Amino acid sequence: MRKHAIFTLCFICFGAGVSQASIFDGVPPVGAVQQPAFSSSVSAQTQQEEPREQPSQQPGRITTTTSLTAVKMQSRLSDPALFKSVLSYTLPAEFENAMDKCLQGLGDECFFSLKGFETDANPAVASAANMELAVLSMQRGMPKEALKYAQTAVKLTPDDPFPVLSSGWICLSLGKYKKARKAFADLMYLTADFEYVSSAKLGTALSWYFDGDEKKAAQDLQYLYTSDPYTISLTAYLLGDVSSRMKGSKQFAPIFLQQALEHDKNNYAAVKLLAKLAEKEKNKLHAWQYYATLYSLDPQNKEVAKKMAKYEKEIGAKAEDFLYYLRLESPIASRVESVVSPDVKMALYATREGKPSVLQRIKLVPSGTARITDEKLGEVKNLASFQERRVEYNPQTQSVDLMDAKGHVEFSAKRPFTVTLTQDDRTLLVRDAYTQNLFEADLSDKELKGSLTIIPQEGGMTLINTVRAEDLLPALLAAHTQEIRQEEALRALAVVLRSVLLDALDQQPQAEYHITDNDSFFKFKGINMVFPNLLSAVRISAGVRLQGTQPGFYEDCGPLTADGCTNTMQKPDYQFSPVNVSKYMISNPPADLVSKPQDSTHWSDVKWVYLFDAKDVEQRLQRQGKFGRLRALEPLKRTANGRILSMRFVGSKGSYEANTPQEISFLLGAGSLRSNFFEIIPFYKGKNIRSFMVRGYDTGLGVGLCLQGAEGLAKEGLDYMGVIKYYFPQARLLDIKTGQIK
Repeated sequence: MRKHAIFTLCFICFGAGVSQASIFDGVPPVGAVQQPAFSSSVSAQTQQEEPREQPSQQPGRITTTTSLTAVKMQSRLSDPALFKSVLSYTLPAEFENAMDKCLQGLGDECFFSLKGFETDANPAVASAANMELAVLSMQRGMPKEALKYAQTAVKLTPDDPFPVLSSGWICLSLGKYKKARKAFADLMYLTADFEYVSSAKLGTALSWYFDGDEKKAAQDLQYLYTSDPYTISLTAYLLGDVSSRMKGSKQFAPIFLQQALEHDKNNYAAVKLLAKLAEKEKNKLHAWQYYATLYSLDPQNKEVAKKMAKYEKEIGAKAEDFLYYLRLESPIASRVESVVSPDVKMALYATREGKPSVLQRIKLVPSGTARITDEKLGEVKNLASFQERRVEYNPQTQSVDLMDAKGHVEFSAKRPFTVTLTQDDRTLLVRDAYTQNLFEADLSDKELKGSLTIIPQEGGMTLINTVRAEDLLPALLAAHTQEIRQEEALRALAVVLRSVLLDALDQQPQAEYHITDNDSFFKFKGINMVFPNLLSAVRISAGVRLQGTQPGFYEDCGPLTADGCTNTMQKPDYQFSPVNVSKYMISNPPADLVSKPQDSTHWSDVKWVYLFDAKDVEQRLQRQGKFGRLRALEPLKRTANGRILSMRFVGSKGSYEANTPQEISFLLGAGSLRSNFFEIIPFYKGKNIRSFMVRGYDTGLGVGLCLQGAEGLAKEGLDYMGVIKYYFPQARLLDIKTGQIK
């Protein structure tokens, strides 16, 4: 087994489909970011058996002085204050009608409904209305008006720290850095609670950062990096950016940026800066690797494509020599017992858009005898065990040729043909898949069960694997063994995967293919990635299927899920409003959160924050039509608790409305947003947004089985049926074998 490696970034992106509730999943990456000096060649078996890092094994800290240096510092992440929340989500009953309009995306109606309460006789109601108007004004691109509303709320309720904190952030948004710092300092007289103080500290650090005072910015960022586990990745990125410009500290910039990625692999800005630094240092290989990551996330970025082409030429090597592909010499699983169950058609080597790649060539190695059948000619060829065959597209004849190991053509086809294993317990290895765009899919070798249909078409061929559902499930489960290890959690996920798989068959029984190997829900790396515990999880849960609910899953969850499940005994008394979303985004997760990470420096899986450059967003929006400079980012339709379903991007020359969470994530951060539950804080230069911060909670759409939650519940002693009932309380459990409801 061998791998070609590139040290690039694994991101979370969106998929599509109503039944596929986990929308933020792995982009077909070109690799996984690591310190470029180290090798990433690791066998699948090693990855499976490696234990999770324990809290006591936290990575070393990096702190700063006047000249940034890499120094170990003792962590303070065990402070109980990190898990205590003092935030109140109470909302005047009078606002109910306005909030309904906000949820429906009726921005003007929502805004003017709240305007009716801004001078209410009750100071608490008037203050709450002004704060809601302040948040809505920011979203509508009116920061000056937002500041007036926030300052009015401060006067009405001077002892409430939230209006003061908000005033500081709005001043920061407007570029009023001294006033922002004063507001953040004033907050300290009102509260010492971590939620407020950490937000104020971050705002202060950003004020120095934007004001160009690297020394003071570094001092505040150092404090945050060693005291706030929820912003470690962002502060490490900012320290990297600051150090890259500070005399005597430039050599530490890559260290900080790698730290940012260690704490949050989705930190798009860190990879972007690493690419620029590598380019500046004339490290052509590393520059190409980082630009390749950016290109894999946004293949239409012409500027990045030019950079890649330039460095690939200068390196003097082919791109595939650096790509992180799993390569297998021969079948590994070789012989796997087959379980009678419905057939599923799965398109192989799919792009992030959910379409099978058009391949130019592959190699096939069966672990048992196989036959090749043409749809009209019938059986045309037999293949012997472990004898390799090449399948290549012939552009001259516009057909697909089957060749032996010496290159002699044995069969040519312009129609679909199928390779079927004679014995159903044997496997078929697909090797060395090649397509003209090496970044559109993960081209790793894959071992298959069932049959493989090869469909010739213009420019190449596509592949469809027909396989029994129960034979496929262990391999689908294998894609998540880094997220969950508990046996009962794996069994619960097997039930969910089975339910979604069978739903896909029921919805489109005659479709050309039912799923792909790279959609938002199913990730198929091959039968070769299956281990005994995965087979056991599928076998023990066999026959159990969810009904009467929308099955789905997502990786990490906070206290508030979209479907009302509680992941904590301390679930906040939350009700939606624009202000309450902002409060929730700075709230501490409770100490008993079932999905909390074992390593307290990796809270970004649950609670995350990113800083993006507005120019990147403008470039992506220009492809949709005339847009100009970014002026406003306005959420429109939301779910009941405020998850964003659609968003309006307002530019100087036009506007664009994104109507899916997937598209929103791509436009904002090239697909790097973890969920659709977030808020945006823009930073203006004049009328235009120059950059913006996104802070959010959990992953996906927040519907269905939370993988880390299932892991936590299993540790507490729940069996897989208990975990399923916990996350799907209204569902019926159907025994497929008997037809009875459990």
